[in-house]
Amino acid sequence: MLHVLDIRLRLGEVMRITLAGLSVSHIFSAGGAGGWVVSYNALRRKNVPHGLVFVAIAAQNFFNYAVLWSLFFVAMIYLVALGDRSPWAYATATVIILAILWLTAYGVYLYNHRIKMRRRVAAVARIVNRMMRRELIHQDNIDGWLDNLFTGMRRMTSHHNAFRTTFGYACFFWLLDLLCLYVTFWAFHYSISFESLAIGYVVAYSVGTLAPTPGGLGAIEGLMIAMFVGFGVPSATAVAVVLTYRLINFWLPIPPGLIAYVTLR
Repeated sequence: MLHVLDIRLRLGEVMRITLAGLSVSHIFSAGGAGGWVVSYNALRRKNVPHGLVFVAIAAQNFFNYAVLWSLFFVAMIYLVALGDRSPWAYATATVIILAILWLTAYGVYLYNHRIKMRRRVAAVARIVNRMMRRELIHQDNIDGWLDNLFTGMRRMTSHHNAFRTTFGYACFFWLLDLLCLYVTFWAFHYSISFESLAIGYVVAYSVGTLAPTPGGLGAIEGLMIAMFVGFGVPSATAVAVVLTYRLINFWLPIPPGLIAYVTLR
């Protein structure tokens, strides 16, 4: 993303910023908001313009979560296609599929009708400010943020293979994490089918990331264990595998990330 936006930083600097944001989001923030703030401040200290920082962080998270929710969409279709599931599971999966399709279509519609998009974003900002009882989002900044977002998207569409490359890296990110979970199952001498592994992983992360806890802590573990047990994994094995995997996935990056955070400050 930084390369497409003509922001020139060394790989070591980008790694420190990424690790610092990851560790802070795992400890202090719900939904990764703390990590976004750390990344924003670190890039601003590198004299990156405010608008480009906003576009870079927003686009990076967009591609990561676009891949995750696309996989979640496929997982829901797969669950609907299975005839041996309960009517409640079938109905829930169908509703989720329709909701994702509607949100995607509505997002595309707003992007192509930018006046309406500005109005919707301003309305959401007013709701957030009312809930927080302070002006967390300044109305005067919304137009500038959206202009920068549109500028960044134009750069993405005009840059050769930018969408394809970024989407590929995002897929690679989730694939490596899924392989980490698979190796953890293998370490406990349990053979799990790819379908069960992928569906349990994708559903747990898609729903768990919406939880109001840092990094989906608690929600992801609970959902993942429940999904694997539902697919026939013994409960003791499912608990041991998931907790070991989350020790690697969630807690292991925190110490180097905190060191990177201190060096950035």
